[in-house]
Amino acid sequence: MFVLLGILGLLALVGVVATIRAVARDGYRRTPTR
Repeated sequence: MFVLLGILGLLALVGVVATIRAVARDGYRRTPTR
């Protein structure tokens, strides 16, 4: 049980980080460099 919860937690964290990175990339791309 604890192992499954730990794995699920890690997967959730990885997913959140990936989504945040994707959003940040879109934001930087959309904003003009000037």
